[in-house]
Order: sequence, then C-alpha cells, then structure tokens
Amino acid sequence: MKKQVVLIGILLLLLPRYTTAQQVDFCGEVVPMERDFVSYRLMDVIKRNLRYQGYLPALRLKAEQYFPVIEPILQQYQVPLDFKYLPIVESGLSNATSPVGAQGVWQIMPGTAAELGLTVSAGYDERNHLIKATHAACKLIRLLHQQLNSWTLAAAAYNAGSGNISRNIKRQGSSDYYQLLLNNETAQYIYKIIAIKQLFESPELYLPGFGYNVFSKSSANGSVFSTPAPVSKAGDKDFNSIRISVGKQAISRPAMVTYAARLKISKAFEDGQLISIQLLDDLQANGVYIRKNASLSGKGWMVGSRIYVDLGFENAVVLYAADGKKGVPADLLKTGGDVQLRGRSDNRSAISALSSPADALTSILH
Repeated sequence: MKKQVVLIGILLLLLPRYTTAQQVDFCGEVVPMERDFVSYRLMDVIKRNLRYQGYLPALRLKAEQYFPVIEPILQQYQVPLDFKYLPIVESGLSNATSPVGAQGVWQIMPGTAAELGLTVSAGYDERNHLIKATHAACKLIRLLHQQLNSWTLAAAAYNAGSGNISRNIKRQGSSDYYQLLLNNETAQYIYKIIAIKQLFESPELYLPGFGYNVFSKSSANGSVFSTPAPVSKAGDKDFNSIRISVGKQAISRPAMVTYAARLKISKAFEDGQLISIQLLDDLQANGVYIRKNASLSGKGWMVGSRIYVDLGFENAVVLYAADGKKGVPADLLKTGGDVQLRGRSDNRSAISALSSPADALTSILH
C-alpha cells in the first residue's frame, strides 16, 4: 500500500508535464506547422518582430483603441476576427500612403476604393475614415473569400489580388497557400499576420524564464530563440530559424474547458514573483489532473496592464481572468477574486481520459 501511495505521488508530479502540441491557426484554418519549412518561416518572422520589440508596447496601445471599432464591423460581415491583424501588417494602424498609392489603415487602392463606394478626392479621402474604410475592407474580404473559398487565400489575395492567386492555383495545381510559389511579399504576408497574432494573443510564450516578454522594452536576457536551428532542406537561409515542436499530423482543435479558481491576495507585485491560485473545480485537461481546492503557484510577468502566469503546464492549462481574457488585471491581485483556468479537453492522451490518479496508475502498471 505504501509503495502504491509513493507511486501515485510520483505520478501526480509527472502528470502536469503531459502537454499536447501547440496548434497555430489563422481564421480557424490550421497552419501546417508539421512542415519544417512552414515552422521555420513563421518563427523567422516572429524573430524579426522581436528584434524591433521596442515598437510593440506602443502598437499594442494603439490596437486597444482601434480594435473595439474594427471588431464589431468584422462581426457584422461575418469576417473572422483574425483579420483585425491585417491592418497592423498593412499600415501599422496608421493612415499611411504606399509608394503605389494605397492609403489608410487598410491600404486600399484608389480604383478599389471607388468600386467599394468610398469617396476619393483631393480634399476628402474616405480611405482615411476608419469606420467607412473598415466596412469597405470587409466587403472586399467577403468577396475574396467567395471567390477562393478560404480565409487564408482571401488574405493573400488582399495583398496580391484574386486574379494572381487564382492563376497560381490553376498553374501549380494546389489551393494550399503554404505550398504555392508566390512573389516574395505575398509568400510572407500570411506569416506576418500570424506572427502578429501570436505576439498579441500568446505573449506568455515569449516571457522571460521560458520565453521573451515582447511587450516590455526592458526584457531579461535569454530568449527561446537563442539557439540556431538547422538549415532547412529548402536551403533558404533567410528563413533558417527555430522550429516549434509539434505533432506530425494536423488535427482538429478540441473544445476548450473552463475551470473556476480564485486568485490569492498579494499587496504588491514585481516581475517574476510567485502568484498563487486556489482551484475550485476538479481539473482534467490535456493530460493534467488536479483535485479542487488544490493551490497552484507560478511566476508572473506584467504584459501591458495584465499579469500572465506560468503555471508550469505550458499551453495545456492557461490562466484567464473572469472577463475571459488571458492573464489577470494587476489590481485584482490586491483584492483577490475569481479567475479561470482553461485547458483543451480531448482523449488523445490515455492519461487525460482517466477519472483519477489511481486509474492512471493502474493503466501504467498494467
């Protein structure tokens, strides 16, 4: 009996490290990270953004002003919210003018603007009107999606034109963006959008200690990108980079499950400080099994106005505030309060499907 108790204790220590592979998507369409060239290229683009991380805090603040205007319009046209990152790549959320005459946050050409009902004249240019330009961009994106039947291809066509994308699909016999041979700008376009999405939505992947704090101008040394990757088989040194460790097969995303928890009070906070959380539900997700009322602790880092916490489960279980956003507001630490732990529920791990640690032990012993 004593031996069994010891084995259960060891198992409980090991279970939190059973994690599923990170899955990256754009508009719900899975990015084939199992292909070396795709993972190398995406991580190379992320690395380039990290080199200029000084602009990221200001860009995030700007996005917090623009996104509340852009998101409802995207929803009105049933355009995926991931397209809100497109104007960051196009213009840095500014009314810029391109060398070829594209204008505004969405970088719309004069002829296209006229077709979409925007007024463009010497004294008044509606491409610089955020609301009107976003409506026009959504109309265009919907049209591109109808023509190409893919949000990824629609985004690529926003850059290159639907005719160019259609001709390449026909000539190359593939409608897979990640396989198509396109001009250099369009070939990198989707990667740039996904890189910004990753840096905005999953900054905890790049925090100090296990990553790189992309939204802090003074970040600790030691990045997950410090180790050079092997040269890709394609021989493209420009995209020689770190590979995200993922499975070999693209699989559908399992459902997200939410567990209630409570944040323990802490009067002061500094980067790297331990944050404690009490679990109010039994948690079982991604091979992680924890009984309710257990206390969890992890190091926290400030990103913008929120604190992100590394609970030690990588992407298997992530801390969210009660408002459904990653991380928790700094002020909540001073009072404590309700938070959430989220994990993906699936049966890919035999351990994750078991009802208790004892069942898991029985499975291993037999």
